[in-house]
Amino acid sequence: MTKYSLSRRSLLSAAGAALLWPVRSHAQDFNPDIIQPAELETLKWAPRTRTIIQKFLEQHQQQSAFDRVGARPYIVVDWDNTAIVGNVQLTLFYYMLEHFSFLLPAYSFRTLFSGHISGEALPAPFLTTDKKPLSLQALSEDLLEDYQTLLAQYSHRPHPLPRNELVQNPALQAFRARMAFFHQALIATQGEESAQRWLVSLAAGQTHASILAVSRAAYERELGQSIGTETWNCPQSRPGKAGTVSVTLSQGLRLTPEMADFFQIIQEYGIDPVICTSSFEESTAAFATSTEYGYNLPRTLILGARLSSKKSVLQPSAAPGYPFPYDDGKVTLIRTHFVEKRKKNPLMIIAGEDGSAALLKAFPDTPLCCLINRRQTPSMQVFLKKAVAELKTNSPHFLLQGRDENTGEWRPSAASLYLGETTPSLP
Repeated sequence: MTKYSLSRRSLLSAAGAALLWPVRSHAQDFNPDIIQPAELETLKWAPRTRTIIQKFLEQHQQQSAFDRVGARPYIVVDWDNTAIVGNVQLTLFYYMLEHFSFLLPAYSFRTLFSGHISGEALPAPFLTTDKKPLSLQALSEDLLEDYQTLLAQYSHRPHPLPRNELVQNPALQAFRARMAFFHQALIATQGEESAQRWLVSLAAGQTHASILAVSRAAYERELGQSIGTETWNCPQSRPGKAGTVSVTLSQGLRLTPEMADFFQIIQEYGIDPVICTSSFEESTAAFATSTEYGYNLPRTLILGARLSSKKSVLQPSAAPGYPFPYDDGKVTLIRTHFVEKRKKNPLMIIAGEDGSAALLKAFPDTPLCCLINRRQTPSMQVFLKKAVAELKTNSPHFLLQGRDENTGEWRPSAASLYLGETTPSLP
């Protein structure tokens, strides 16, 4: 694994402010005649971004002060690569692969691929390690064979299974490489939303309690790991029908104390933080509501992807009548749960996920948007470019916040250090 970053002990020193802050109660009523709310901590905000947001909050202080619960102004925030550095769904995915935390029988696992497979050859660079073409159809057949082998070996054992034992197993090595390869090929051929829907569906077979336990275990492990890239290979002993594949993936998860502080401060101003994410809602809530991680958000203000359930067991289908929170789906969720009920648009939007372009378009009257400077989809790049164009504007609509992807920390600049790079860059 190519490593760029901190151990957990180093992380705690960097994010210690978030963990040591006194936990404020959810969405306190603030009376400006009694006490002035605290200001945003400086931490590693880009100075201009922090100054503009602080002034913006102060401007909306009086109108927020006496709004009753359920009618407060609210700020919509992405979770992945925004409130945290990293991605909840990918963190869970990689953990489930390395610990074989899948509970579906083989015939049900097969159905997870039915809407995504094709017999057509994948485009380059999605080739076998021998540089031969392969299809998602052939790859899925090899995955099912790996899955059946692993079920036969481990289905009788309690979860979570020990990683150190599993990673020596050729079937597990082949399975995790093919699954990660399949995911990256889905992004390239069917788009980010299709790939994200597939990732979420992998929680099927879990109970609500077990997916929370797996999610928490995944966070604890990944917070203690270095940030970097790792390559997974199919062993030559398991070529399957499609041939062996190799895949390189980026791993890393870090707390963002600037956002933990931001969430608590805006609640003192009488403004609700609303999370809207494309990751699985229950897994996100396990992170976002935690006082241990410093976020301590109300569960009712967290919206994410949902699966249907039967007798408390998650099913491989989306929850009926509930839009998938990606692009237009995010817009529908915010309009249904907040605009219609509170009779007001978001006061502000903070975005860092790939599927938030439609959200930024849908509310042009929202006066301020803050974007995380990271490499994103073309639809999000449009807004990142607007933020760059407004860097010297006195009253910008779009703000930009930089980060160092090698350490998992924000930078006091609009420019970011992308993973593996040493020169700060603007979008």
